[in-house]
Amino acid sequence: MPFADQAPRMRILAVLPTYGPVPPTGAVITTREYLRGLVAAGHSVHVLTTGRQTGRQRTEDGIKVWPLGNWRSAIHQERPQLIITHHGDRRAHLVVRQLWRVPHLLMVHGMSANRNLGSSPALAWFPSQACRDYYADYGGPAIVLPPPVNPALYGTTPGDMVTLNGATAAKGADVVAQVAARLPDMRFLVVKTVGRVPARMPRNVELIDRTDPRAVYARTRVLVMPSTVESYGRAGVEAMLSGIPVLAAPLPGLREALGDAATYIPRDDIDRWVEELRGLSDPDAYADASAKARAHGAGLDWAGNLREFEATCASLVRPADLEPVGAPPAALHERSPDVVAWIHFGVPYRRAGSETMIHTMMRALKDEGLDVLVVCSAMPEAPPLWVVDGVTYTQLTPPAADAAIRSMRPRILVSHHDFAESSVILSRGIGAKSVVVIHSDFDIAARPLALWPDLCIYNTDWVRRALAPRYLEVDAIPSLVVHPPVIPAEHRAPKTGDRVTLVNLNRHKGVDTWRGAAAHLRSTPFLGVTGGHGKQILRPVLRNMRVIGQTSDMRGNVWAQTRVLMVPSVYESYGMAAVEALASGIPVIAHPTPGLREALGDAGTFVDRADVRAWVAAIKELYPDGERRDAVVASAFARSAFLADQMNTEIKEWVDAVQALL
Repeated sequence: MPFADQAPRMRILAVLPTYGPVPPTGAVITTREYLRGLVAAGHSVHVLTTGRQTGRQRTEDGIKVWPLGNWRSAIHQERPQLIITHHGDRRAHLVVRQLWRVPHLLMVHGMSANRNLGSSPALAWFPSQACRDYYADYGGPAIVLPPPVNPALYGTTPGDMVTLNGATAAKGADVVAQVAARLPDMRFLVVKTVGRVPARMPRNVELIDRTDPRAVYARTRVLVMPSTVESYGRAGVEAMLSGIPVLAAPLPGLREALGDAATYIPRDDIDRWVEELRGLSDPDAYADASAKARAHGAGLDWAGNLREFEATCASLVRPADLEPVGAPPAALHERSPDVVAWIHFGVPYRRAGSETMIHTMMRALKDEGLDVLVVCSAMPEAPPLWVVDGVTYTQLTPPAADAAIRSMRPRILVSHHDFAESSVILSRGIGAKSVVVIHSDFDIAARPLALWPDLCIYNTDWVRRALAPRYLEVDAIPSLVVHPPVIPAEHRAPKTGDRVTLVNLNRHKGVDTWRGAAAHLRSTPFLGVTGGHGKQILRPVLRNMRVIGQTSDMRGNVWAQTRVLMVPSVYESYGMAAVEALASGIPVIAHPTPGLREALGDAGTFVDRADVRAWVAAIKELYPDGERRDAVVASAFARSAFLADQMNTEIKEWVDAVQALL
């Protein structure tokens, strides 16, 4: 069956004070980035400007921009399914009132004197929890989502000046005037805003008009933010992308934006501002502050913010109004696979346990002669079509994936995580069997059980046991336990290395425990591997630590460098990285989660993640050659062989179950 013609999925009308490069305030820039993201994702966006702009309709960033006088034409042409406005824009309210049947997303960018957000928005967007808390009387639906800050628009080589972005009292111009007078040998840069500068500036302060932010940061050595109020602190984030240290007032919004990478100073403590700026004259102190800033900027997920904003907009539009966007690759036309897996991410772009488990299961079906396809709907970085181990992958937005799957009409639809419920519902509509893979004992993972899929796959015995008392469907729906498959030969390194390794440098995975152990064992080399999920904590890097990026060659880049693996995770439903390490005979020290105990059995050394000294003692015991290490290495190989046999049995049961459904 050929695919239907594809059309933009959402039609959006944004009613804004202005649109375009001037004036480039934080609210304007943030809204513009979000709207650009929607256009890039294939949606139709029109903008009505409520300011005093005149003239005819124009196109900018792929967006049709209309003056307010043409509001009827804009509405008639766009037929919006969603309207977006800014809080405080009274003229926008007039348009919203005309479109009272259309869902309304209200963007609240700052702490306004008017705290009444009204009762009309379908959803209110806030840039920070601090901003959300400020409007405590608002009881309607809300989302807190940081502004997207694209590194490509701000990265530069820092300059030599102390910069204030905004020549107002609210931004701290009066503080900068006093600090600059105390530091006549330093050069200061102040970016002007609308209105008069509230303080007389010393001779060492240069005032400039607003311009390209990158040009400002190219002249900046340190950014100061002695603000009286900030809902977020976008300028600080922009500066950190270039490794520019930030000194800021300890406001809740600034703390949310800048984390522990900034230095916080009470606004009125002029002595402290002077002291901290003098301290950054020291090259070592500056290098350390710059590294913290750069690491914080690198850990932000601006593309993820765009995707979440898109999903939020889509959630406000009636499902019946959503339309597919983007045609599937021509190679998929007329195809009718036996089994389709509809998931978020796929290999080789993401290699966490969920992705590799689905891949191995689909590869097993392909090896048995079945026609299989994996559809990924949250990976804009992936190409339209790719093949891994003979398994075909495609990248489609959720509506386009829905349309494509309906056209292909597979006989079985497999899914997990957030696409599981949609997948089960879709399978009913096309007469297919549904399979849901459950990776944890969280209630959110068990929600698809209420839809009664035809088969449930649990990734461990303990997850199934944990869910059974809470969900009667666990014992009623046909199920299998398929431990995340790890083929030892694909992971076994020809020889191991000398490093104590952690895979995925986020706090839930135990980066603080790993870094604490490295601080106690300064003569022992440590290796950190960034992960595909969660905020990565990349600093500080001690002299005995090396950090590498996520890799598709774990055998060559990780296991060949590793002597001991640390897994101090707060939660692991299983622990594939630990099992992969066993294939090379690498001793594994782990926090005793139920999943890690089931994965490692007697081959694991279990230590509470909070007891750093106990981890140090375990590393000292397992790192050097000797009888103790030899015994643990042998136990690791034995456990790997046992799990391989178990995997072969479970994969055969999986293939048999699928063939029975067919």
